[in-house]
Amino acid sequence: MSKDKKSILEKIGFNKKESDIYKALLEMGPSSISDIVRKTGHHRPMVYHTLPMLIEKGVIGVMPKGKYKKYTAESPDKLERLFTNLESEFNLEIQGLYETYESSEKKPIVSYAEGGKAITSVYSDVVHSLKKGDMYFRYSSAMALNRERYVPKDYRRVRDEKGLERWIITNHTSRHLHNKKLGRAVKAVPSDFDLFDYNITQIIYGDKVSIIDFNTKTTITIKNKMIAEFQKKIFKLLFKKL
Repeated sequence: MSKDKKSILEKIGFNKKESDIYKALLEMGPSSISDIVRKTGHHRPMVYHTLPMLIEKGVIGVMPKGKYKKYTAESPDKLERLFTNLESEFNLEIQGLYETYESSEKKPIVSYAEGGKAITSVYSDVVHSLKKGDMYFRYSSAMALNRERYVPKDYRRVRDEKGLERWIITNHTSRHLHNKKLGRAVKAVPSDFDLFDYNITQIIYGDKVSIIDFNTKTTITIKNKMIAEFQKKIFKLLFKKL
């Protein structure tokens, strides 16, 4: 038997010694323990220990030969049955794993970071994680100019190459900073609102919601599809009402 076939045996649950013995019996036919020891090079105690496991798997049989026993390999179709059983067990197990994965996937992943690089990382993630033609939503700080020092060098290039649309809600004080450009829609909250005087920006994109506090140079990002979709709907509702 080739190494590839032997490898397959090990993949369906045989250890190396079991694989060696089964291979030897396929080649030799009915054999004694002494024959198996000579053929495989394994020590006799190890062969004695391994044979019952192969018998239990149903891949070798025992033939009485006077006072002695001879062992013989069963047809490889037994291996097919082992594989079929393993496949059935795998399908049951993988279903449980999927359920666990889907359950954990629904849980929000929250990350917190500090410093200018953390802010830059958020802006970079926005344009690099989104696909061509996607859109993102931003509540823009009244101190929007502060963000310029943190925007990555390739931010605008990547954004424009992908044709990313951005919707922005800000206030009247900073609206003039957001001149109308291709792919940009801007609306302002009433002038008697100070909502965007706190120098805090929130960006909703993909399956993430990121809050940037320019005052303390900190970022909080929540990764969760349901939360992101919820925030997008709130943004669109407010945008429509302005």
